[in-house]
Amino acid sequence: MKKFKSILAIVILAAISYSCNNSAVLKVMEEPETGIIVSDENKAKFEDQINTFRTFTKAFHDEDINQLMSVVADSIQWSPPEYNGGETVGYDGFKAVVSTYFENFDEITFNEAEGLIGSDNAFWSGSLYSTGEINTDPNVMRVYGTWVCHHTETGATVYNKWYAVLGFNDDGKIATFSDWFDVTGMQTQIEKFMESNQD
Repeated sequence: MKKFKSILAIVILAAISYSCNNSAVLKVMEEPETGIIVSDENKAKFEDQINTFRTFTKAFHDEDINQLMSVVADSIQWSPPEYNGGETVGYDGFKAVVSTYFENFDEITFNEAEGLIGSDNAFWSGSLYSTGEINTDPNVMRVYGTWVCHHTETGATVYNKWYAVLGFNDDGKIATFSDWFDVTGMQTQIEKFMESNQD
């Protein structure tokens, strides 16, 4: 009888232990605990920076150089998509390139997250999984999407899948800007359009 009571006690303890552990596992699956808390201040800052970028893209569409440059820091450092020996471009150089786009293209439109497989999110910040230090800092933002525009001279529609990393200063302006897209692909699309429209 004593042996039976011992076995029964072990079975009951095992059942309780399993039940507690199973509940904990289910809780973690339903409410993952990363140990990282994003402050309301950082969430608000991230939203502000998304709005800053949307001001930037709307100004591109409207060809409003003053509005566009109003969200860019005077000290901007831009790493352009084409290889230039690793040189950064400052405020005046950045403004000159934007003006060149305005002169050569119309209806320049950014489609958020277009071309990004597996997510509808265009904007990312922080680094929960990273080779660097884990953080929730919203001051560096990654942006994904597609630019589409019309070449002024030929009427060709040009598409570009685009990715950028933007850094914001304490005033909420774009202070660092690195972007990647197929620059030569723009000319290729224009040439193909012209070839297909020849008599």
